[in-house]
Amino acid sequence: MRHFSLLISIFFLLNGIVNGQFVIQKPEVQDSAFTIPMINVSFAKQWSSADLANRFGANNNIGASFIVKSKTNWIYGIKGSFLWGGEVQDQNILNGIKTIDDVVIDDEGRETTIFLGQRGSSGFALGGRFFNVLAPNRNSGIVTYVGVGFLQHKISMKFKDEIISLTDEHKKGYDRYSLGYAFNGYIGYLFLSKNRLLNFFGGFDYTYGKTKSLRKYNYDTNLPDNKVNTDVLYGIRLGWIIRLNKRQADNFYYN
Repeated sequence: MRHFSLLISIFFLLNGIVNGQFVIQKPEVQDSAFTIPMINVSFAKQWSSADLANRFGANNNIGASFIVKSKTNWIYGIKGSFLWGGEVQDQNILNGIKTIDDVVIDDEGRETTIFLGQRGSSGFALGGRFFNVLAPNRNSGIVTYVGVGFLQHKISMKFKDEIISLTDEHKKGYDRYSLGYAFNGYIGYLFLSKNRLLNFFGGFDYTYGKTKSLRKYNYDTNLPDNKVNTDVLYGIRLGWIIRLNKRQADNFYYN
């Protein structure tokens, strides 16, 4: 949880910077800060840590979110994502259905190849703060938020032909399907252009979860799986923004 402590420290540091900003004494044309609802689509490259690293390696993550930046610079919304990858650490979970030649035979008596992968998803309700620093306008700057929700993942098995020992029901004995509560933290940069054509964000994304297998029994170990796992995912997320607010007129004023 030390990563969340770091995010909180950054939050207070940015708040101090914003409160201590000076104003340039010259006439200028500047847009106003206002409430902006946004639909975001993003992609992240993630790496596993803690117990999750014993099961999976790196993965890809595609996400979508609905977020509102309020006029007073608060952030709130919801986000969800789907993750997939091809790095499964334990490639021996299917040894029990292999022949002495280390191959799997399909229902037609032919050798077949089984591809193991990672599949999963997550969802969070989130809240945070927007800081108008290092920005060309009042609605761009640094965003940080935390969220609470769920994380789930499993081992996927793909093969071409039918295998009687790997029906959909039998797969449940090997897939390690796990589900649990999770926390998500994010800090990054948000850019919203005045002409509304160029809107994007990017930053560091971190997920901490506590998950448990939903399968009562693992066929390969011949043991029940009752362990509560600590699952950590971290990576860089980049995304595109669709703004839903109406165009606002620029305000002319003197400082």
